[in-house]
Amino acid sequence: MRLGSFGAAAAVLLLAGCGSQDPREQRIDNIEDAAEAAADNIEDAAERQTDAMAAEAEQLGNQAEALTGFDAERLKTRADALKEEAKIVARQADARARAVKDRAKAEVSTIRAE
Repeated sequence: MRLGSFGAAAAVLLLAGCGSQDPREQRIDNIEDAAEAAADNIEDAAERQTDAMAAEAEQLGNQAEALTGFDAERLKTRADALKEEAKIVARQADARARAVKDRAKAEVSTIRAE
């Protein structure tokens, strides 16, 4: 019997915790959700761009294999440059996504400090 009353009390506490959030917490959740969505969009766009660059680099490399001399060297150099540029695009996207998340953290900290 005693265990049953404990279970009922625990259920009441859980239900009380599931109530609607206060406006401040809702605002914080909205900021965090928006930042996460924006960061995901940045990373997804960069991934699409780097995938396209990698495909183009592979195509140039294949063309270079079919050629000789300076033409082959030029295409191979262009393919290598595209691969390096793709790495830079990915690093830039990571930095931008981190900045979005950091800005959201700062905004959330400001709200919590109010």
